Amino acid sequence: MVKRTKKRQASGFLPAFASFFRKGKGELWIAFLLVVVTFLVYWPSLQSDFVYDARQEVLDEGFVISPSNLPEVLSLKVIETDVMLKDRPGQILYMMLVGAVGGKKPFAYHLGSNLLQAATVALLFILLRRLIANEMTDTGKRDALKVQLALIAVTLIFALHPIAVESVAEVSYCASLLVTFFTLLALLMATAFRTDNFRVALLTGSVAIFCAFAAVISKESGAAVAPLLIVYWFLYRRREAKAPWLIFLGGAMAVTMVFLAALFILSASSRAHLDYLGGSISQVFLIQPRLWVFMMGKLLWPVGLSAHYTLPELGWLSTPLALAILLVVILAQTWLAYRSRLGALGVAVYWLGLATVSNLVPLFRPTADRFYHLPLAGIAMQLLALLLMSLRWRLGFWVALALVLGAILPLTFLTLVRENAFANDISLWSDTIRVNPFSPMAHDNLGSALMRNGEMDEAEKQYMEALKISPRDIATHNNLGLLLMQKGRTDEAIAQYRQALEIDPTFIIARNNLGLALCQKGQVDEAIADYAKILKTRPGVAQVHNNLGLALEQKGQLSEALLEFEKAVQLKPDYSEAQNNAARAKAALSQKINAGSK
Repeated sequence: MVKRTKKRQASGFLPAFASFFRKGKGELWIAFLLVVVTFLVYWPSLQSDFVYDARQEVLDEGFVISPSNLPEVLSLKVIETDVMLKDRPGQILYMMLVGAVGGKKPFAYHLGSNLLQAATVALLFILLRRLIANEMTDTGKRDALKVQLALIAVTLIFALHPIAVESVAEVSYCASLLVTFFTLLALLMATAFRTDNFRVALLTGSVAIFCAFAAVISKESGAAVAPLLIVYWFLYRRREAKAPWLIFLGGAMAVTMVFLAALFILSASSRAHLDYLGGSISQVFLIQPRLWVFMMGKLLWPVGLSAHYTLPELGWLSTPLALAILLVVILAQTWLAYRSRLGALGVAVYWLGLATVSNLVPLFRPTADRFYHLPLAGIAMQLLALLLMSLRWRLGFWVALALVLGAILPLTFLTLVRENAFANDISLWSDTIRVNPFSPMAHDNLGSALMRNGEMDEAEKQYMEALKISPRDIATHNNLGLLLMQKGRTDEAIAQYRQALEIDPTFIIARNNLGLALCQKGQVDEAIADYAKILKTRPGVAQVHNNLGLALEQKGQLSEALLEFEKAVQLKPDYSEAQNNAARAKAALSQKINAGSK
């Protein structure tokens, strides 16, 4: 007689949790917990002020908080304006939505960036789980918990890496968050695309095409979405019916190329004054490998992060050494791509994410932390691929996982410390100078922050330090001129504006300020001539029309002055200074007419 024994069921928290996860019941809960962790880690940034470009984009320009500008953004006409973010209508639209709720309060914008980062983390987790679904079906029950831990670990690396702080804590860099969010959402829609179901294909394909468009209008690096969708199709779905995929992928590529073409045609002049890194395209190919390797070092050892990296920081890294390191990295990535589809996709996300920010076209900055937000998602994919490959070795997986998990705590600490640097402009640029004393931009921006704080003498020292490093920096000459004007040293201010214009005669900000200084000196005719030079080539600058009006008013030409004030208001309806000037000129003109009629 055979004795029947009841099969013993595994008991305990971990096996139960693994079963829960394997059946998909815990996917959303784990994603939610990752969102909460991310939000809490970035909580300190909610108390930060506007820093760097955000101050001008939100407080000074005021374009993003004026609902009347919405048609100009939706029609993409904003590309032809003088708005700082004109090349990124998607980012402007996002900031306008936040501004509709928060106005000029930095908390609302920081909250938006925090939530956007948290949502991106959830998307990455869900996407990774979808991408490895096939691998999970082949994985035994005993490995389900390992897969779950690997997924959580690599997602946390992406969420909490300090190189992401710049994108989250600096409001004007939210474009990097938008690009990563829409890229991951597009790939998630691609995983749900069905060639045998028209409704599902139409819905998921349309959302993915929209994501491709939304990403590229948010930032140029969003151009990576369409090629990444093609890479995904090739790696995972190329054996399916090709016609539906051709329509889907063709649509994503079409909206991307159409916008880039429009951007190139309409805003080419804004980049005309930019030079290639090192002065020529040949120098780019010598310097760019050093920048790639330099930033790889920051990804692996994220200390000494900076708001402004400069070429002198690369002094220790020669081009031959950089090429040798790069060769090793690319060979390792090629091996990983050959062994794992997920690894191949991760390599594509990394390099395509860097393609448009690698100085092949002239950039305002040679490199920056924000450039690596999307590539960081590619690193998470590569890490997960390696962890899954290590499952075949008994202890190999736990050793690899321990290394990844062990990095999370120090990364979180460094992230929290990095957030403190973005508390305000003085802390940000003081920290940048501490890390990189070679940065003229850091000295210049610290000078501007000190000037706003009323510390004029210290501000002047920072401007002078910036000019020692970069004597031909037109922005610093202009800012020093503004400071000297406030200190009553008008002749010295005029000299600074003229130096800026000798370097770049098209620098309208300095020419505009020169006009104000000349008016203050009583040289009104010369100021009017300078304003006329600006308006001949840039007739749409409201501030210049307003200042020309002031000069004409100073000469007693009230009718002409009123016309200029009204043009300024027409160009910028919320321009309160021009509105007040127009009202004053109108009253003075009316009084003059009445006096003449008596």
